[in-house]
Amino acid sequence: MEQAKGYDNKELHVGDIVRFHTPYPDEDPNTIFIVLWSYYDPEGKSSRAEVVKFDPVLKHYPVIQKWFIRDLERVPEVSPELLQQIALFMKSKLGNAIISKLIV
Repeated sequence: MEQAKGYDNKELHVGDIVRFHTPYPDEDPNTIFIVLWSYYDPEGKSSRAEVVKFDPVLKHYPVIQKWFIRDLERVPEVSPELLQQIALFMKSKLGNAIISKLIV
């Protein structure tokens, strides 16, 4: 997948809210992720971000994945309601599991 110059994915930091800029037809384009960690390869070929899938109804362990940064973009506008839901998600037991993973 070629990276277009217009996607906002430079200098992703912990807590950034991202999505796939060009989702596949079988993927939900509204799926968002929260960045837990990012690594920028100096050559730019294998820069990756570890993200947790935001799913407010998830009752089990959070879905944590690694994706190429070139496939992601920051969500341009996040509503206050969604920010509140994300804050609750991160403070829940799921969020505690994520923090434990980061500390360990």
